[in-house]
Amino acid sequence: MYKEFSKMGKEDSIDYQVDSDGILTIKIDTKKEIGPSASGKTTLIASSGGNAKLDVGINVDCYLGLNLYYK
Repeated sequence: MYKEFSKMGKEDSIDYQVDSDGILTIKIDTKKEIGPSASGKTTLIASSGGNAKLDVGINVDCYLGLNLYYK
């Protein structure tokens, strides 16, 4: 499967990797900000930009929806 991390999400704010055992690892740099949310009420650190399709090496479609933010 994957050996290196792949980037995804708004401003490539999420790195992910699937190892040979099928373990999904997600890395986010929590010291970066990607800007305000759509409502302007929170500040985004990372976002998948909705439900994003991931290739995790199995024969079904898998999706990840993730937002990391602060108020």
